[in-house]
Amino acid sequence: MTTTHNTHLISNRIELKQKGVMIRKWDYNENGVYYNPSMKNLNKQIKTLHSKLKKNDTIYTEYSIEKDRYENKYHIHMIVNYTNEQNLNDTLSNYIGGNEWKQREMGLDTFNECNGKYGLIHTEDIIDIQQFRRYINKTNISNNLI
Repeated sequence: MTTTHNTHLISNRIELKQKGVMIRKWDYNENGVYYNPSMKNLNKQIKTLHSKLKKNDTIYTEYSIEKDRYENKYHIHMIVNYTNEQNLNDTLSNYIGGNEWKQREMGLDTFNECNGKYGLIHTEDIIDIQQFRRYINKTNISNNLI
């Protein structure tokens, strides 16, 4: 850290990149049948995921858990501010039990996708942060993790 002439500390700023992330998560019961976790359980899992990401990188996470339209299931929308993309991809794929990332096109949008035993993840670059925030806040107000 450096100081200014009046002894205020100035932190060394880190340039953070942003990714939009959508996660559909499921778990398995003791009979091997899969089910979708509750909103409360997903909140705990996101906090654990954030702490794992934070071990090897500077991470700020904004997330919202949204209920699906037609079924009583939930999915997660996140804005992740990060510096190390490899750490982000490795930790996310480990979270759902996947290992292979594929690039997928849908209309004019291109995003990365990882399918795993415990869910699927889509990541995309954020072009307009305010528009993306409006999108993830359409049903619930987002939470921030630092």
